[in-house]
Amino acid sequence: MKISKFADQFNVSNDTVRYYMKLNLIVPRKKGGHYYFNEECEREMKEILKLKEMDFSLEKIKEIFYFKRIGKLTPYQRNSYYQGLYKEKVNEIKKKINNLGEAKSELEEEINALAAKTNENIITIGIDLSVLSLFSCPNCNNELKLSAERVEDNQVIEGSLNCTCGVSLRIRDGILYTNNVDKNVDENKKEIDNNHIEKYIKSTNPEFMDESYQSLDWLQRRIEFKSLAGKVIMEPGSGYGYLLRQIYDRLPDDVTYICIDNNFQFNIYLKKLLEMTGKRVKMIFITTDLPQLPLKENIVDLLVDYTGTSCFCFENKTFLPAALDRYLKEKCSFLATFIIYHRFGPNNVVAESYRKNFIYSHIRDEILNLGFKLEEENKSDIQKIEKSMGKYEDFAQPGDQIFSYQVKARRWS
Repeated sequence: MKISKFADQFNVSNDTVRYYMKLNLIVPRKKGGHYYFNEECEREMKEILKLKEMDFSLEKIKEIFYFKRIGKLTPYQRNSYYQGLYKEKVNEIKKKINNLGEAKSELEEEINALAAKTNENIITIGIDLSVLSLFSCPNCNNELKLSAERVEDNQVIEGSLNCTCGVSLRIRDGILYTNNVDKNVDENKKEIDNNHIEKYIKSTNPEFMDESYQSLDWLQRRIEFKSLAGKVIMEPGSGYGYLLRQIYDRLPDDVTYICIDNNFQFNIYLKKLLEMTGKRVKMIFITTDLPQLPLKENIVDLLVDYTGTSCFCFENKTFLPAALDRYLKEKCSFLATFIIYHRFGPNNVVAESYRKNFIYSHIRDEILNLGFKLEEENKSDIQKIEKSMGKYEDFAQPGDQIFSYQVKARRWS
């Protein structure tokens, strides 16, 4: 009888049968390249499954089989042995049930406590009146005039920023929209699933998850929070806000943080998450297509880029920080992580004409060409992609070899 036929007989996988054989719980005869499962194997398999149903571990089952095989029990001894074994297991299960009951009670208390706190710290985030001076017309660079419809706690929640040239930028629920994206908001109001993170973790390759966390950790450890008071931070392609959520509680209250994404759903999702923290920072959410922004030139003290450039360069030839340079101050800092291809595999998703912005030497040269001095660099180990990283990370295809590149840079003049 083949392993597959034996496995089907007991509704288990071939690997399960092989594992039980490896543990010597099942000992079929082998002749040539074939295994032969006799009636003894069938009895052993039935007992294994029965003992597993009674919550015995494989380690304990192996011990039971040793006792049975070596001791060669008489019917009386066997009866006595199993009675003692089962009584001991019943007591163990009773104790486990009691512990689970206590755990259940504690969980219910925590759920009730958390439910009571759910809404107590929620705030509203809009565009603070004090940051309106940072905006300018994306068409002619002239000053924008506020037409406010709803203001709360000195923040614009509903209204518009208008230019004499005819440009009108809508503020909806505290988020600024440029003309080219505002029209799409009403067409698709479906919000991002609040369980997105859980789904992302469950569907993404653990090795990639480890690498993503290491990149986040590297970046946040290099942010000089004490020096950020009164500064302006820009994050292009902020997306789900993985980095911002790591550092939000450590940002000074008077810092101005600009989140930019062309997907309004990301901005809505991230803003709601931050509102539930109860902490107020001067946040500016802009929904627009990069790189043209409704901002004045020379206002940004720190450019933070958690793969925003890499995501942008999947569909653009321009190195994003170079396109955003006019918004950066002459004296500013740059903190970023990039997706790098050590090898473009046969299934690679990056078009040939866009690939230079995924090559380490080119990215490094681009940063230097912007006048930055590299203070720290870090490269992760090269990952040879052999299987899918998950539906959320389809840029990594079998055959690709990738790594992440982190950099901290600064320029003084």
